[in-house]
Amino acid sequence: MKKALIVSNSSGLITLFLKNDVEILKSKGYHIECACNANFPDNNTEEFFREYNITVFHIEFPIRNIDIKQLVKSHLKLKKIITSGKYDLIHCHSTIAAVLARECAKGIRKRGTKIVYTSHGFPFYEGNDGKKARIFYQIERHYSKYTDAILTICKEDFENAKKMKCRNVFLMHGVGVDIDRFINSHIDRAAYREKLGFLSSDKVILSVGELNTNKNHQIVIRALAELKDRNLIYAICGREVTEKGKMQELQLLADFLNVRLKFLGFRKDIPEVCRSVEIGALPSYKEGLGLSGIEMLACGIPLVGSCRQGIKDYVIEGVTGFLANPNDAHSFAKAIDSAMNLKKNNETSENCVLMAKHFGVEQACSTLLKAYDTVL
Repeated sequence: MKKALIVSNSSGLITLFLKNDVEILKSKGYHIECACNANFPDNNTEEFFREYNITVFHIEFPIRNIDIKQLVKSHLKLKKIITSGKYDLIHCHSTIAAVLARECAKGIRKRGTKIVYTSHGFPFYEGNDGKKARIFYQIERHYSKYTDAILTICKEDFENAKKMKCRNVFLMHGVGVDIDRFINSHIDRAAYREKLGFLSSDKVILSVGELNTNKNHQIVIRALAELKDRNLIYAICGREVTEKGKMQELQLLADFLNVRLKFLGFRKDIPEVCRSVEIGALPSYKEGLGLSGIEMLACGIPLVGSCRQGIKDYVIEGVTGFLANPNDAHSFAKAIDSAMNLKKNNETSENCVLMAKHFGVEQACSTLLKAYDTVL
């Protein structure tokens, strides 16, 4: 039987975002193994691996900070797995894990193993020209020559990847959102808002995602403090995963600035929550695409988003929302005010849904199949 290895910085990334990869490889007759940091699972991780009969190797890839000792340990363990595994295909994800995988696979690639890399957001991007970004660009460029196909999930990364040394570069508009699930969600809005603890007079801004520094929730809190409208409330669906204490930090900031902040926790009713709010917010410093933004668009609500990477692919000024500087609270305050007014436009909801349809599961599977067929 043919064998494939999926390499990722976390087990949660695999079960949250790589179901298409797994099912396509299974349909092509591959037995799948995974090398990932199992310390960061999603709620259904163990069930997912059992369902697809996936062998898992735990490697403590660094997640947030680059720890040299941990990198060396991860490299040695991954090298042993790759050298002895006799894999026909290695598909790597996330920057650090993908660099280590391609370094470890140099030898077996010469013997025919194919290497595919999905970038979930290059660590260099427009708006980030710091020393670290320049170093990562050179690293990504170097390892691109040891890659048979690169998949990117936003236009900016696609253009950057085409300038590298890999011959096969594909643009996949994210891993695919189940658009129909969001479009067809229906609720008694007043009742659901009451259930979530919102008042009828509340104007709710929603963010969905992990509570961490990169998601930059604090800029929305600072923007609301500037707007000084007590009907505005910032709701966040998400939990702490890689950074403990972030919830308390955000709450302390909101209390200090007299901003209404509500944590809704980890949710399985995201479509219904989206239907209950006025606008969505994606204030991230870095965002390869931002699936939660597309999910909110599919529910017909406009967005305020950082002028970064994938967010720019679907937040169209004055049509589906407004872009803002993630380092500037005043910029976000203006965008929030404009998006609230845009919400009142009768065409806005339809424009948002039409945009979301470009990012469905079908296009993701089609692009992934094309990439596999090209290299295999």
